[in-house]
Amino acid sequence: MAGLKYLLLGLVAGLALGVVVSRSADALLAGVKSECLISSGKFAQPPKPGEKPSVIVGLDAQYPPFTQMLPNGSIVGFDVDVMKRVGEACGFEPMFKAWDWSTIINALVSGDVDVIASGMTVTAARSEKVWFSIPYYAYNHYLVVRAGIGGSAEELLKKGLKVAVQTGSTADMLAEKLKQEGYPITKLGYESYPAALKAVLEGVADAGIFDSAFLEPYLRQYPETATGIRIVSSIGPVKTYAIATRPGDKWLRDCINRELEKLMETPEWEALLRKWGLG
Repeated sequence: MAGLKYLLLGLVAGLALGVVVSRSADALLAGVKSECLISSGKFAQPPKPGEKPSVIVGLDAQYPPFTQMLPNGSIVGFDVDVMKRVGEACGFEPMFKAWDWSTIINALVSGDVDVIASGMTVTAARSEKVWFSIPYYAYNHYLVVRAGIGGSAEELLKKGLKVAVQTGSTADMLAEKLKQEGYPITKLGYESYPAALKAVLEGVADAGIFDSAFLEPYLRQYPETATGIRIVSSIGPVKTYAIATRPGDKWLRDCINRELEKLMETPEWEALLRKWGLG
């Protein structure tokens, strides 16, 4: 009987401990779930039948051939054409809005714009705040100097050059990384890649870092500029562009991904690349 008594006491204690452990586990899982929950966004659900919502597309006004505001105020570019086609397929009206590139991520997070489609590079830091679509274009960074300046990239970077970049761009981030690695460069920030390139041509900066996706089409369009610079080499790893969305806008992101993937598999995609000098 004593053995049975101790067995029963052991079972009761085990059950009590199991309840405590179970409740602790549930509480822990609840905490994990609460941290993983994402608030439902403005475009979390598809629009109701008959509705065609407006989606504000944030962009860089001076990033040809992807996005550019012309003197008459119209906005054109590869990404503009892409978003018009995606919007038509998804059932929304893209409304294009130029924004300062150095603060455009904050504009998306705060709701001033609804997506960013303007040759935006996928980075770890940006991905902490926004969710990206599937990638649609790959490129390199180029180190560029004025024509007549010789030397390899390593030799030039060790000289303590003044390097022009677009503020807030991945070229800006790369220049900062080079400084952290010990290269004695001075970084000069500009509002756009064309402005940074002008600084190199005019001798305000010794060198510049540019996306190949911008520089190659730009030099084909303005061949006289090509005679004033030298592309030293590509630096850093290959990067990709994608469309940035808010985490809670699931329907919008899913539709962009679906229609973007479809478009990329058609001859129309190649035609758009050729149209904007990217093919």
